[in-house]
Amino acid sequence: MSIPAAETCPVYYFLGFLFFLINASNMDHPLAWFWRFLWLLPLLHLPPRGAHAFFPNFWSRTMAFTWDSVTHQDMTEEAILNVTLRIFVEMQHPNKGKRIREEDFKGRTLLADDIFAAFFGPEVSAKRFRGAIAQVANANAAMDFTNTTRDDPVLHFDSELIHSTNSWLLQTRKEILQAVHSEQYVIARGKLGQLLHTLQDFYSHSNWIELGHRKIHPHLLQPGHEIKSIAEAGVRTCTDCSDWTCRGNLLEGLLEKGLLTTGFYGAQPEKPIGKCSHGGRFDDSRHREPRGGINKDSSSFLFSPHNYLHREAAAVAQEASIHFLEKLWREIKSKPFMRLLDISPATGLSFVVDTTGSMGEEISAAKRQAWEIIRARRGTPQEPDFYLLVPFNDPEFGPVHKTSDPDEFWKILNTISPLKGGDEPEMCLSALQLALQNSPPYSEIFVFTDASAKDAHLKNSVEALIQEQKCKVTFLITEDPSRTRVKRETLSPDRFNLYISLAHSSGGQIIFTDNENIQRVSEIIGESSASSVTLFRHQKGNIFSPKGSQRRRRKEAAQVEDHTFWIDSLVDKVVLTIQGGIRAFEMQNPAGVRQASSSASGPLAKIQSIGSIYRAVLSPPLHAGKWTLTLQSQGHYSVHVQGQSTFDFLYYFAVPKDGRHPGLFMMDSSPVQGLPTYLVVMATGLKRSPEASSVQLKAVNLEERGGSLKELKLEGGANRTDLLVAKLPPTLMTDSSFSVVLRAQDGDGRKVERAAPQATTVEASLLELSTDAPVFPGRPVTIAWKVTNPGSPKQYDLRVSSVPGFPVNISSSRLQLDFNQTATGLITLNVPDAADPGSVITLTLQASLLHPSGDPSFAHLQLLVMPLPLVQNPVSSPVCNVTSVGGFCGPPRTPCHDQRWTATLRIWDKAGVRSVHVEGGAVVAHHADGLAESVAYTSDCCSQQARLVVTNLLGQKYRCQVASAPPALTVKPRASPPEVLRKPVAAAGTAVSWGWVLMVSMATGWMMCVT
Repeated sequence: MSIPAAETCPVYYFLGFLFFLINASNMDHPLAWFWRFLWLLPLLHLPPRGAHAFFPNFWSRTMAFTWDSVTHQDMTEEAILNVTLRIFVEMQHPNKGKRIREEDFKGRTLLADDIFAAFFGPEVSAKRFRGAIAQVANANAAMDFTNTTRDDPVLHFDSELIHSTNSWLLQTRKEILQAVHSEQYVIARGKLGQLLHTLQDFYSHSNWIELGHRKIHPHLLQPGHEIKSIAEAGVRTCTDCSDWTCRGNLLEGLLEKGLLTTGFYGAQPEKPIGKCSHGGRFDDSRHREPRGGINKDSSSFLFSPHNYLHREAAAVAQEASIHFLEKLWREIKSKPFMRLLDISPATGLSFVVDTTGSMGEEISAAKRQAWEIIRARRGTPQEPDFYLLVPFNDPEFGPVHKTSDPDEFWKILNTISPLKGGDEPEMCLSALQLALQNSPPYSEIFVFTDASAKDAHLKNSVEALIQEQKCKVTFLITEDPSRTRVKRETLSPDRFNLYISLAHSSGGQIIFTDNENIQRVSEIIGESSASSVTLFRHQKGNIFSPKGSQRRRRKEAAQVEDHTFWIDSLVDKVVLTIQGGIRAFEMQNPAGVRQASSSASGPLAKIQSIGSIYRAVLSPPLHAGKWTLTLQSQGHYSVHVQGQSTFDFLYYFAVPKDGRHPGLFMMDSSPVQGLPTYLVVMATGLKRSPEASSVQLKAVNLEERGGSLKELKLEGGANRTDLLVAKLPPTLMTDSSFSVVLRAQDGDGRKVERAAPQATTVEASLLELSTDAPVFPGRPVTIAWKVTNPGSPKQYDLRVSSVPGFPVNISSSRLQLDFNQTATGLITLNVPDAADPGSVITLTLQASLLHPSGDPSFAHLQLLVMPLPLVQNPVSSPVCNVTSVGGFCGPPRTPCHDQRWTATLRIWDKAGVRSVHVEGGAVVAHHADGLAESVAYTSDCCSQQARLVVTNLLGQKYRCQVASAPPALTVKPRASPPEVLRKPVAAAGTAVSWGWVLMVSMATGWMMCVT
């Protein structure tokens, strides 16, 4: 991620003002030309930026002033909602006798909340569904932003690489199917977003629309089908166009023969003579004849020479997205497809359980709650999407048991029993880290233990995962003197402070109980739902204390303390949990009605006393307004108020990207100090009821423990009331930790507030990890890393690790970056032959600050292991033929530097070509040539032969030999290589033998066949 220039935004705002003047001016007015000139002038001096596609997301329209353009986000969200509606039409409605009809939604804008409410009911939250859609849409948009994807022509249907791009689409489709089959739905969503981006780009970057088509390409992304009629390397495709809008610049021959072409982008590699450019202000290739371009990315002539066909291209691209999603749904069936996109009101069930000898009652409580949930929810919309269990003790933790089958989970849970031992501390954070790495976003994880953490050094890593995954962590901790742990008498009462901190920063709870009450306390697990919202929480000191100190406190005088919290008109099922040094309490509603804790069933609530814990369930109907809680405290305590509401919000942080495809790039991390950052807010449940539909979103507040840090104004985006942004203040420092609070008003003018459960910590640096090839057993994987320092000079210690613990190396372990500097490098991960296809490797990069001191930063990358490609027959293995050699190397006495020779090769590779480079040397440009790729290698006569290393889209490498002497037989380029002239290439390696060549050829050939 490059740091955006802060000075660019004012330029765009100035352009917006001029754009308004242009549109306000009558084109017949004598000064109309002047306003257009003023608008164009600054754009001519904006720096070029790389990116390829329809505009990425909703903010692109605001930044580029093309409010009527259709973005990747629009098409992706609309396609998902269309297919979701079709699923609901075919499914049996939860309420027998009811049915969803597509015609009920015709003529209406499809909204996730509306579709969800129509099927599951208005009381069910679509929050997780909205979150899954956002994950797909943001993965789609990121293709235009990340360094490894934005300039790759294969990923954007550029440079006539149609064959290679279609091969990449088919391979990505395989990865999505494998991820779904392995129940790795988060990985599948990312792959799905990437695939939809490239698929949508075909209709904007190719001439399919100009050929007169208004339906999707029948063979694109279709296994077993080739895309034919592609313009070959020597075929001219465009005529010169000197205007911003280029009508009729495609040659008539393309239309007559129905030949496909796509535009070339940028100056490197150079656009071949006669080929079309992508076009637009930021494409340097448009200056090389034929000038102009053919992209239909937007409705603006400044960005898209074929802007007049933008709507047609977007409509077909959206239909192609719907077509792919529907075929995927039919192939994998409804239940896995719904889990892929979190089309469910249910949440998962995640347990992290201490299995040492003293944990018998806790394990029994976990089993009991799991069984109650399985029994009560099986076959209902509330049935958990997944079940996860991670056991731990000392020194062991794991493995991760994860399944969507409740019977299988119950069998696994029944195998867990207390082991021998009982000393502490235990490997709690290691197990929790595994659970976070394997749980989807917005999950709640329940930790059962009675011991402190031996692996407290993992605190920062766990907190980073909590913030990234936006998961809640709730600890159920037993402290029972009747059960003796070794070393118990030497342990400090503050040993659970780490758990308290993690629970607070994640938005979860920490419940201290004992052996006698663990069964009753664990009932809070059943209250977890996607509709849960936190209304109030307060903690005074360390709420854990041994039994002896509790007895001493009872002799102390009680202090009276008041707390107020707000219950709005959109909340129900409110529960208060009060624990710690509390002698008694009293509640008062806005009407002045009171109830004391001594009254188990009163006018306001039903109150339970469980050991030192009070649980108050407020009785309906709830009175909206300010409630008061008066406590008689004798020391430390905590208060947690939770309700249920479909009105809530999701959020993420994003950095603005300018250039040809401006937009907001979602960050995987928290905000980084010194990096211009926006907060993107997505409100859910706005139209579920008359009360919710009248809610007005006002602002977001950044709140730290001491009070308000900053209130931010919300700005609208995409003409949607549920999607808003706010710019973060540049003054946020790395020691800042805050919660995001959304402020709104209901129809009666009363306040409505929702607080994000997780606290956010400002980072000192930005870390990124990326790879562009599939992962296979027995093959090394190369991952690119990048560290950006927007602030003062820093020194770093870089460490990389993987789970499972495979051998991994990083190119540099020490780093020094000055202000606004970036460093890049490579990580090599050696995947063993025994790695199971469908398993996930989690890679973690940690950058610890050596100077100045500070908390470390983290980046995580999940890699899906794919099955090894099946062995192909040699006929379909990669082939490279030298088709011509030009130039002549003269007598030995002639200076070799003064003479040059050129060899032209044609490469056939069903997997598609990623790159070509001289062995140990520079990259060589490769161009599409029909179904093949063309490479021209030039050298002086000091080197009269060379080996070119070709890397395909599967990460496989092979060599092509070239020499200055003319080949014995010159082959004229053809759409496919003649069988008698096929020349299988040598496999990459230190030693080459004919047996090795044959083996690699057969393996690669079989792989290509199944692709």
